[in-house]
Amino acid sequence: MKENLIIILQARCSSRRLRKKVLKKINGIPLVLLCIKRLTNKGAKLIVATSKNKSDDVLVNLLKKKKKGVFKGSLNNVLSRYQSIAKKMNPRACIIRATADNAFPDGRLVKTIFDSFIKNKKDYFGINHKQHKLPKGISLEIFRARKILSLKKNLSKSDKEHVTQYIYRKKSKNFYKKIIPSIKSKIDYSSKNVSIDTIKDLNYVKKIFQNFEDPTKVSIKKLLKFL
Repeated sequence: MKENLIIILQARCSSRRLRKKVLKKINGIPLVLLCIKRLTNKGAKLIVATSKNKSDDVLVNLLKKKKKGVFKGSLNNVLSRYQSIAKKMNPRACIIRATADNAFPDGRLVKTIFDSFIKNKKDYFGINHKQHKLPKGISLEIFRARKILSLKKNLSKSDKEHVTQYIYRKKSKNFYKKIIPSIKSKIDYSSKNVSIDTIKDLNYVKKIFQNFEDPTKVSIKKLLKFL
C-alpha cells in the first residue's frame, strides 16, 4: 500500500446501545482487533482514534498490549481526533475513515477505493451502500488530510461528532460521487445490516463469521453469501 495513506479507525467503549461493543468477541477476537486485522490485511497503515475518557482506558490498554497505534482525543468531538492526526501528515495525504462497529470492510476494499480516489483527483469519496447494493456496514470514506483540516467554521455539535457530515452536506466540486463497478454487488443486499449497534446485530454478524476458520482474511464476497 502507498505511503501516503493511513486508515483512522474510530472506536470507543461508551456506545449507548451496546456498551463496550468494540471489545465483544467474534471468533474469539475482540471486534476492534478484528477490524484492524481485516483493514490492514493488504498492508495499509492504521491508527485507532479513541478518547481520553476513563471509559476507554480498557480499550487503550488492549491496543497497547497488542502493539497497535492509538491516539487519544476528545470523547464527543470526534472530528478533532482526525484533525490532530491530520496535522502531522502531508496535506495531500489520504485518510480512510473506518469505524470499529463494522467488521466487514477489508484490505481489498481499502485498496479499491484508494486506487479509484487517486485516479479521480478529488478531496472526498464515500461508499454509498445503497448505490453499490451492499449492506449497511460495508462503507468506508476517503479524503485528503487538507480537506479534514479545512473544517473549522460553522460546525454544529453533530458535525463534530460525525466527522464527515459537513463535507457530505456541502458537496463541493471536489466531492467525488461515483459507483465503483468492482465493488457493486450483483445481488441487492442494501436492505440488510451488518453494522453492530445492538446485541442482535452482534449475534447476526457472529453467525456469519463462524463459517470461516480465519475471519481476518475472508473476503467480503464470501461473507455476503451467508447473509
